[in-house]
Amino acid sequence: MAFPSGLVELIETLSQHGVEQAVICPGSRNAPIMLAISRNSAMQSFSISDERSAGFFALGLALHSKKPVILCCTSGSAALNMAPAMAEAYFQEVPLIVLTADRPQEWICQWDGQTIYQERIFGAHAKQYFSYSTQANESPDEIWYRNRIANDAFWSAFSSPQGPVQINIPIKEPFYPEKGAALPIAKPSRKIQKWIAPKSLDIATKTFIQRQISISSKIVVSVGQFQQNPTIQSAVAALMKKGIPVLADSIANLSGIAFDSHDLILANTNMWESLQPDLHIHLGKSFVTKRIKQFLRSNDHKQEWQINPHPHDLISDPFKGVQHIFEIDEVDFLNELVLLNFSENQQTYFQAWKKADEVVSTKRSTSINEWNELGIFQKIAQNLPPSNAEIHVANSLAVRYLNWVNFVPKGLEVLANRGTSGIDGCLSTAVGAAQGNPNLVISIIGDVAFHYDKNALWNSYVPNNLRIILMNNQGGGIFRNLEGAKDLPELEGFMETQQVFHAENTAKDAGINYIHVKNNDELIHALKHFFQESEKAQLMEIESNSSINAAALAEYMALFKG
Repeated sequence: MAFPSGLVELIETLSQHGVEQAVICPGSRNAPIMLAISRNSAMQSFSISDERSAGFFALGLALHSKKPVILCCTSGSAALNMAPAMAEAYFQEVPLIVLTADRPQEWICQWDGQTIYQERIFGAHAKQYFSYSTQANESPDEIWYRNRIANDAFWSAFSSPQGPVQINIPIKEPFYPEKGAALPIAKPSRKIQKWIAPKSLDIATKTFIQRQISISSKIVVSVGQFQQNPTIQSAVAALMKKGIPVLADSIANLSGIAFDSHDLILANTNMWESLQPDLHIHLGKSFVTKRIKQFLRSNDHKQEWQINPHPHDLISDPFKGVQHIFEIDEVDFLNELVLLNFSENQQTYFQAWKKADEVVSTKRSTSINEWNELGIFQKIAQNLPPSNAEIHVANSLAVRYLNWVNFVPKGLEVLANRGTSGIDGCLSTAVGAAQGNPNLVISIIGDVAFHYDKNALWNSYVPNNLRIILMNNQGGGIFRNLEGAKDLPELEGFMETQQVFHAENTAKDAGINYIHVKNNDELIHALKHFFQESEKAQLMEIESNSSINAAALAEYMALFKG
């Protein structure tokens, strides 16, 4: 029987570009793609049954490897289940190459099994879409086109801004090779190499920057989500020494270097007027909390710059005031900024931020001994390993606590699915990122996000370097802290997603060590050994009361409102 043409060449071309990992969801129509991947000696393959989990697992692999990862599924609704991961990869700019097996075009909308409209199924959340023919006896031009698609798909995913691409592959039967038959040998496959020259500031741009800096006396730099980057950290440290306040989110990976308590500082709205900048410079992606955005949006008189070496076609203007976008490497820009002379008043402005940060730091370092999530996060922070670990924090309330508590030790990297900020796939991403990772991978996740994504543990790839901290407050606790939502009569029935499940059986099924914690003494005892090396992954479920947590958080926030 003839094996679908071109698939071996497709995978070989991607392999030549350095793609080394593939996540395969079991199926029949995608079996030829699976065979082309699994029999490529340079490719490491993972089999994940749940397509939604598989998408985020691949996302985690790509976050760790910094390389494109193949994601493969069968025809029909399988691809739809990958849509959340595709959206997250698009907005977080993570390279995925998604191979969706499809039924032949003539059988679409003919009441045939597993046939849906798969062309451009991810819409605007795929950087590019390609349709790949597997017909035999194609013309030289058609074979050339297939090779071009393989090269195009790689570079589209890998070129900045990085992101996911879809290759839809209609496959006709028969598509299983005969028993014992070898796959076709890949024909010579052309790898197209791109050379991307670095951008630098020209004389005119440098002159403009110098002039604007010289007439500004309240310059502030904000840093949103950013993967750990030592050169960025060094440049930010130098800026702080020069008297430029740098405000960094917990997911900016600048803990201990920049001011990371901005959300609590700005809780006191009486401080807003004195802290407003006349020049705001932003780099990185989004902020977790909206208070800093409200603060900066309220200033119509400031000048605003955005440093973005690889902007999308559409302008991002989260603070409603961007006037200049510099398409330059962030480190190059910051290093140039450090060399400039600043107004004498800039030091006064820096000291205002420093004093506000010191006041907040003193208040938030107060020991909390009552049994609530604030105290729990504080005790976890005190026991985190100082190095050789990374934190994958889930969305909703968990990621916000990192901004409210002095949580992350300097040196640990924090990652989060803040591209779309959904709860789906947070655990799967951590499991994927733990593959082949020499570091301890710590997932901090709420109970709703955990149970929504517990299929992340339904595979054979749960490594012993994984630590899951499950904050179980029996529902979506964040809604008890949102103005407008917390007083609605529908809160408990329709918003909190109240649930009574625990993770013990899930951990047992997955072969994970399980620890159940219900008070301070149990938590302190469990944390003594939780982050140590072990033969199995570990899951610590910490149970608390949502109402008590909300009351404690409200009392805590009142300390900073002035």
